[in-house]
Amino acid sequence: MAYYVFNIGLPAITEWWTQNLNRKVITAGYAGQPGDRGDVILNQLATGDWIIAYVNQHGYVGAGIVQGDETYRLHPQLPDGSLSDHRHERAVDWRYFIEDVGDAVSIHEADRQQPRQTKESIGSQALAERIIGKIQARSGDRKGKYGRLRWELVREAVFDFGRPVSVAEVRALIKMRDPQFNSKNIRPDLEKMSVNSDLRAHYQGVKKGRRSDSGHPADRLFKTSSGTKVRYEPYVPEVHGIWVLQYDSSGVGTVYETPQTLIARASALARKEVDEIEIAPIDGELDARKRILLQVAMRQGQSNFRSLMLAAYEEKCAVTRCSTIDVLEAAHIVPYRGVHTNRADNGLLLRSDIHTLFDLGRLWIDPDTMTVRLASSMRDTEYWKYEGTEILQPKAINDRPNPEHLTRHIHDLEAPK
Repeated sequence: MAYYVFNIGLPAITEWWTQNLNRKVITAGYAGQPGDRGDVILNQLATGDWIIAYVNQHGYVGAGIVQGDETYRLHPQLPDGSLSDHRHERAVDWRYFIEDVGDAVSIHEADRQQPRQTKESIGSQALAERIIGKIQARSGDRKGKYGRLRWELVREAVFDFGRPVSVAEVRALIKMRDPQFNSKNIRPDLEKMSVNSDLRAHYQGVKKGRRSDSGHPADRLFKTSSGTKVRYEPYVPEVHGIWVLQYDSSGVGTVYETPQTLIARASALARKEVDEIEIAPIDGELDARKRILLQVAMRQGQSNFRSLMLAAYEEKCAVTRCSTIDVLEAAHIVPYRGVHTNRADNGLLLRSDIHTLFDLGRLWIDPDTMTVRLASSMRDTEYWKYEGTEILQPKAINDRPNPEHLTRHIHDLEAPK
């Protein structure tokens, strides 16, 4: 067993480090060709070696164990959504990590100079273990069950409730799912993800401003207060508005809402009214078909469901991979029958035109292969290029489309109208 410092390369930002963590890999760039330097340095690693991840201008952020030779991969093209140009990768079991590179263990704290190469050996086991110990201490036990990031579990709990919830409720749900979970930092995680929280600036590791409509993975919740009661709910831009996190030259952060246009206010009010409409249960197949047509006009009404699907699909259309949030809609597979049908496995995140084709039966998903199928009448259209392509699925298994729901959708399309 050996110890190595490995520079994660560019961009030297939290978002790129998070991609390494989520994919459980370490990557290398160079020419992106077989036999180049990236190939060599990753395949020189032995199974069981320790990797200590380093981020330029920040410091050490993670420590993990190298997995088997068979996990090495050279991507023929860049992985979908990758922030880096690295195409070489090898699996790493990240045991300890710091989420935000702004909180990294600096070279001064580690008592070791900045690495001069992508991969450098640490000859002293004592030094390596000391750096790993500092990373472990600073990580604050930020992993939950199955190695997922703590803030992801917190966000998921809020979305599962589907209503404004307290810190205690979130803590109870997570503890029920994972009794070993360290829940002491749940409130900071909630504040960090709440776009309108005055405290979020304090909890950000990297003091960099942004808007809540920029697609940042931490902009997912909205905070409300009534007296001493504080609640958190899924953030919906159309309802809650656009918020700005801004830092001045001294690093002091402020949060404020951008002015909302008349059209945006009217849209938010209309969606709120739609959410409050109570519709009778479905009585039969004909009623189900009518509801499908009704959904074409009302589909953005279930704001919490849309927020859930945006998070599950990482804000990308399952068919086209389009990432323009304004045109992405949450599609029910089995028609909406009340809040109990607003489940991730009964939904797809689709671009608005694809959603309409899905509802009208011009496009559907094969439940056996999870591939796109199109009606023969679509053969000479621009949509035919999607025929037979595999859909994008959520990383979380429980969020993926349920094959039984997809089968039911096809049955509904074939039912007499």
